[in-house]
Amino acid sequence: MLINVGEEEFSRRYQEQIAEVYPNITLKLISGSPNDSQFLQEQFARGEIPDIIPTTPTLEYIEDLDLLMPIDDMIEQSGFDLGVFREGIIDNLRAIDPLGEGNLYGLPIESTLMVMYYNKDIFDRFGESYPVEGMTWEEALELAKKLTREVDGVKYKGLALEPSYAIPYTQLAIPSTDPETGEVLFTQDPSTKRVFDWLDKLRNIPGLLDMDEDRPDGFGGNGQNIAMWISTAPWLPLLAPVEGLNFDMTSVPVWDDLPGIAPTTPAMPFNITKHSENKEAAWAIISHLATEEGQKVLSAAGSAPTYDSEEVFALFGHMDLEDGATYNVKAPFINQMGELPPYSKYGPQMTFHGDNFITTKAREFLDSDVDVVTYLRQMEEEYTTIVAEMKASE
Repeated sequence: MLINVGEEEFSRRYQEQIAEVYPNITLKLISGSPNDSQFLQEQFARGEIPDIIPTTPTLEYIEDLDLLMPIDDMIEQSGFDLGVFREGIIDNLRAIDPLGEGNLYGLPIESTLMVMYYNKDIFDRFGESYPVEGMTWEEALELAKKLTREVDGVKYKGLALEPSYAIPYTQLAIPSTDPETGEVLFTQDPSTKRVFDWLDKLRNIPGLLDMDEDRPDGFGGNGQNIAMWISTAPWLPLLAPVEGLNFDMTSVPVWDDLPGIAPTTPAMPFNITKHSENKEAAWAIISHLATEEGQKVLSAAGSAPTYDSEEVFALFGHMDLEDGATYNVKAPFINQMGELPPYSKYGPQMTFHGDNFITTKAREFLDSDVDVVTYLRQMEEEYTTIVAEMKASE
């Protein structure tokens, strides 16, 4: 399996449970990024073809590298029930098939789920109630205003989003570009203006975005001065042992007309490579990892599960939590996945990790003084140029 984790993490998440269920199968780690096409080509040149690769399908993987293949026939032949996954996960993976045929290239094994962590001590100090499930983005702004203040030389910040200030964008199923023509659609969609209007209000909270090089902001590290921190669920076991940090978590805020819809990007499918010589063994591995038992192990190891089970959710992060530690571990699973817009080879693809156009532009907007309408026009002009360059290289 080609995956970007260390030996210890690989063993406790995947290797140990596969060895127990399938003692005749040896699961080995090829450590590297599945998204590094040059690394993949070097692997192929050495004749080292991974049997399993976790990655979101793209045209590059399907056509240029000839790496991925649909597995719908394998799913049908094995009788595997796709209904075990959380609502929306399979539909979203089919929606982003680069060929536009609704194919599945792997089984969704892990999710990127977001939560809101909050520092109880900051809330207690300022006499504010803790954030709760169902809070809207507008309510989060109002709370952030109350919690952004300087007291006894400490500059408290009400709200921070990491790794992307475009997290609210992913709840709105905003189309990217026309799959046929490349016409930029996202800047024309009223929902994009809605997101940037919200970001405009955020950047205008006095002191919220001010930087102090001598005392950097932090939720778990640095000054522990951030009251609400929206980030990925796997931070839980890393935050739990931090000395002096009194925190819990709840679901991410929602848009008022879309209650119960979580920030949404595709779940991570574990794909069987097209030229694998061990396809049956590879199927045995990924289909086990997608079972309730397989997902319990992954959930306990801090990997956000895709299996729809309260028992699986309740185990989240438990391998790394001290006995007696109690957190709202079901917070990442309270809201359901939203829809994803259809795939367009012209992008931009919205992800929570890595560089992407929307995340970059959201961050740059916060640091600018350009009004929303002008900024969206500039975004459209810039991305139109990007699409033209893509077409020129086709």
